[in-house]
Amino acid sequence: MFSLLIPLLFVPQQSAQELADAYLAVHHLQGNAVFQKDQGWSQTAQRTLFDRQVQGYPIRDEVIKVLQFRDGSTQVIGVESNYTDVYATVSFSIETAEALALAARADVMDPPPAMGKGNLPMEGVRTPVQTRLVWQDRQLVYEVRLHVDGDGRWHEDVLVDAATGAIADIDDLRIACCWSVNGTGDVFDPNPVQTSDNHNLKDQSDSNSAVPSSEYFTRTLQGLDGTGYLQGPYCSTSPTSGRAQESSLVFQYQRNNNDFEEVMSYYHIDEFQRYLQAIGQMNASNRQQLVDVNGSSSDNSWFDTGNRRITYGYGGVDDAEDADIIVHEYGHALHYDVQGSIGGSQNGAMSEGYGDYFAASFYDDALVGEWDAVSYTGGPYHYLRRVDENLYYPNNLNNQVHHDGQIWSAGLWDFRAAVGREVADNIIVEGMSLMSRNTKMDAAANFLLTAEQQLYGGKWKPYLEWAMDRRGFISLNSNTVVLSPQDTTPISGSTVKLDLNAPGHGGAVYQTVVSRRPGEYTLGAPYNATVNVGLDLLNISLNLPGFGGVLPANGQVTMSGSIPVGNTGMPFVFQTAILGAGSSIVAVSTPCAVREGIH
Repeated sequence: MFSLLIPLLFVPQQSAQELADAYLAVHHLQGNAVFQKDQGWSQTAQRTLFDRQVQGYPIRDEVIKVLQFRDGSTQVIGVESNYTDVYATVSFSIETAEALALAARADVMDPPPAMGKGNLPMEGVRTPVQTRLVWQDRQLVYEVRLHVDGDGRWHEDVLVDAATGAIADIDDLRIACCWSVNGTGDVFDPNPVQTSDNHNLKDQSDSNSAVPSSEYFTRTLQGLDGTGYLQGPYCSTSPTSGRAQESSLVFQYQRNNNDFEEVMSYYHIDEFQRYLQAIGQMNASNRQQLVDVNGSSSDNSWFDTGNRRITYGYGGVDDAEDADIIVHEYGHALHYDVQGSIGGSQNGAMSEGYGDYFAASFYDDALVGEWDAVSYTGGPYHYLRRVDENLYYPNNLNNQVHHDGQIWSAGLWDFRAAVGREVADNIIVEGMSLMSRNTKMDAAANFLLTAEQQLYGGKWKPYLEWAMDRRGFISLNSNTVVLSPQDTTPISGSTVKLDLNAPGHGGAVYQTVVSRRPGEYTLGAPYNATVNVGLDLLNISLNLPGFGGVLPANGQVTMSGSIPVGNTGMPFVFQTAILGAGSSIVAVSTPCAVREGIH
């Protein structure tokens, strides 16, 4: 009841339309802000999207997003592109534009990068479903949306110059990659490689005998509609050919039966959506997700932004046999829903990073797609990607969305290691909901900080700043004392090395504390300081050589020691205090974290 009343507590001083109009005026931007979509409330803000129209036509891929926070503050996000001295010239009809678009796609074989697992085949029968005039790079074009029915179904946009008829661009829209009745079904949870810790498993042409019976788990399928099909409030397999139907609502199959992938998709999407709601995200893709569980013979899967449908492929290991792949693609659907759309370049890479991160976070494993990857990797460890790569922004950007997404997911994973799954995921989804399709990674990091402040009032800010600074998304003040591990996922029992940079504190005494309790703790006399780690493992840190001493003149030192990393699956968190007279604390470093990994 209380949550329903929260929006009534906020009385905007200006309407979203007024704020969008003011944004254009302040930045001297041509055109008008035209209402596109009310995204509703996230946990912290009312979100409204506007198109920017010039001479009556929208600018494609440009959106104005208005955030009206519960505390009364506002923020407007937009792109300040120059549309002075443009002229709307239309030389032919919609029908001609559609014919030109179809002709351009008649024999194209090489796909552009798609936001699924990788690139996708493009062959298929194309049918125009929507055509409109839009601006693209100061050029008026027909945007011809084609429905493609081939090896799977999806949409693509062909942009046709409205003056000359030339093909300006082609966009693949796949992002590649009263309910009350419960049933039961057998699933992998999340996949047999992870649960057995056996990277020697092989697909063996979809053989049942390839996976031991011990790796199947009977789970409750919540919220089925009682028809005998796998459909409920958050997932429906209705696009799937030859759907499973069990009047008993008992769906027990093994992997060779295509119905098994239906059970996998329903269970894991439904569970992930329920988890999002449990941590407070009640308006994050809270809708029925349509999935085609064996819709393509290629070893690939995708989310289609045209119809918001997920298609899973069955080349190699069937993609919907691996919950990491299922949740990765659902991560695209989540990103599209809460952000309002998905952009290209860094925003598209972030979508890949979100998909990888949510799979890794939900199933508590930095490796993504271990079972799926046995068909195309050599080992000794099999995985599609991982979220703990040694990658940094902007130096490691290479303009390939799946690679660059690993930079973003690494920063999110560092943060999660420090504060735990629920807190991290709540902040990450909330931050995503404040962004727009034009948001890049450095700006996105600041939106995460905004989300943390709105949700938790700064309690987890030090850990978030450390993670974002470590990966290069933000830069801390030059006088900040920074502590950071050289490897955030060391192997259990290995030497942990941490670099301390304490500018202006050369010659001071320092002491590093290690804990398994992140959070704010106030220390009394003689320290009189607030730290971000508990004192539960204080004696361990005192016994580690190099975790305390006197700083050299430049204030920089590398500490190392062996601690029992992992074991319980909980991270170790660290923070260094710079001590003054009488053991008083004159400065504290950023807190940081490590957790057990594999290399």
